Amino acid sequence: SISYSKSFPEYPRVNISFTTAMSQNSQSKAVNLTLPTFQASMERIFPFAPKTGAKKGFFQNINFQYNGRAENRIITTEDALFGPRMFENAKFGMKHSIPLSTNFKLLKYLSFTTSANYEEVWTQNTIKFNDYNVETNTAEVDTIGQIGTFRQYNLGVSLGTTIYGTVNFGEDKKIQSIRHTVRPSISYSNRPSFEQYYDTYIADADGNTKEYTRYQNSLFGVPGRNIANNMSINLGNNFEAKVRDKDTTATEAKKVILLNNLNLSTAHNFAADSLRWSPVRMSTGLTLLKNKMSINLGATLDPYALNENNIRINTYNILNGGGLLRLTSANVNMAYNISSSQFGNNKEEEEEEDNELNQRESTSSGGREDDLFGRAED
Repeated sequence: SISYSKSFPEYPRVNISFTTAMSQNSQSKAVNLTLPTFQASMERIFPFAPKTGAKKGFFQNINFQYNGRAENRIITTEDALFGPRMFENAKFGMKHSIPLSTNFKLLKYLSFTTSANYEEVWTQNTIKFNDYNVETNTAEVDTIGQIGTFRQYNLGVSLGTTIYGTVNFGEDKKIQSIRHTVRPSISYSNRPSFEQYYDTYIADADGNTKEYTRYQNSLFGVPGRNIANNMSINLGNNFEAKVRDKDTTATEAKKVILLNNLNLSTAHNFAADSLRWSPVRMSTGLTLLKNKMSINLGATLDPYALNENNIRINTYNILNGGGLLRLTSANVNMAYNISSSQFGNNKEEEEEEDNELNQRESTSSGGREDDLFGRAED
């Protein structure tokens, strides 16, 4: 594998790279070549932002990037290598991606972000399935020797904020205060179906049809057919406390984490025919014994009920005689940290004692007390 890369630092910064690679299997006689792979990326650009000062508002925060990748891949055998049949199974393709986004404050306290991604794929050739031929007893495939392109895109928005709540018990108490931080967020994503890139053909003598895409030999995947219409909800929580330090000389209270990242998340699929809500995932963690022990907890809770065959059905569990959520799985992970410092002097103290001993030995022989000529080593 041989690669070359170069950066152009002027604004907007552009990075490019070329990679040529070859792998050969002496047992199967297979040879894979990339001649070459080209990649290019351009840094994020804010076309409406001021040249100086902070970016404010929807338009000034609009930004986009560019990423491109072109690849020429050859799959052949040792016998055909560097011969006329070498390029029979060659595939060439290129993918362009342009992500676009912006963010701004809504009603002073809400953070709003919107994004879109445009993608365009070029492929060396496309295919076409012909209808079933009775004489040949098959549906033949034709290769169309011209560059084909398909385009797809997706959209997304998200809204979030941070809420703080503090309960004070007094500076004379062992637990002086507890603070609860809540980070709710909701996001929505949408990707349409690109069925225009799909066709059908008669596959057998009975007239049954099959669907296919003429871009199925593309190096960078095929157009998406499934509609994505999802909403995600996440609720993050942190619980902290201020406690009186056991050290009487300490001037400030000590911060202690009670629960770290108590997160609850779920999603709703508007495009689904049934069971649109995803199970609620809950996770959190805490530390004990002077941060020596860490405990991570997790659970999955399903809003839907089960039938008599223990199959998930499109009926809420609470309407089926159960609770609001049904526990389906739970996990606990505990770890304890053991080190030699717990059983005596720690390593740093031992190193300091050794250094002092070495320094005394050095100066007793007429050496310097500072480290002008390097630290004395035993």
